[in-house]
Amino acid sequence: MSKKDRKIILIAQCLVNPYCRVHILGQNFPLSKELTNYLMDKRVGIIQYACPETTAMGLMRNPQGRQQYDNTFFRAHCKELLKVPMLMVKEFIANNYRLVAFLGLENSPTCGIRWGKHKVNKHQTESPNAVDNPEAGESVLKGIMAEILSEELEKEGMQIPFLEFPTLSEPGSEKRKKFWEDLKKNVNPEYSFDEKEKSDDIKEVAEDMGDKGRKDKNQHDKQTK
Repeated sequence: MSKKDRKIILIAQCLVNPYCRVHILGQNFPLSKELTNYLMDKRVGIIQYACPETTAMGLMRNPQGRQQYDNTFFRAHCKELLKVPMLMVKEFIANNYRLVAFLGLENSPTCGIRWGKHKVNKHQTESPNAVDNPEAGESVLKGIMAEILSEELEKEGMQIPFLEFPTLSEPGSEKRKKFWEDLKKNVNPEYSFDEKEKSDDIKEVAEDMGDKGRKDKNQHDKQTK
């Protein structure tokens, strides 16, 4: 990796600090570990903004849809939270760092990238649960914070990929694989997913063969004693 390619990434806070998630949804620390370990391994600096939901409603809030957050006050709150992170981004870029992407998360009404049609709850307001069979052509919006971040970046003439971690998808699913492929390509534009997968497979086989060879040798030594 070239030392000249110094990288930073913008990330939703709950992907780094799972305690920020809505309390009844649980915290996914293995996911955060996997993500942050990868970014640190690739020397990608992390810039995160404070969770807009936590800072507006606290930790014991209930799950809500995008509709409830789409109001003048919450939007103003999001813009305020982005002031310092945006200054940091501009300072890094002015010093020749590359902004890789923004990482949001699946089905978040604030930090999601693709918020489609959702069910209505008993109060006749939007719930956090997506409809079971969305129709083709249904409108898809960014979460409120992601939308405002997009606007702020556009003001500065910055165009970056908005990636969404598929938190609702199982490890090994096609969504997860696609996310990692997209992230790795943005972290390293010269990255070839197929070649890397093959390289990893070869490495694993070599390690397995090394382990087997050591076990065989140990067994042989025991038998000859």
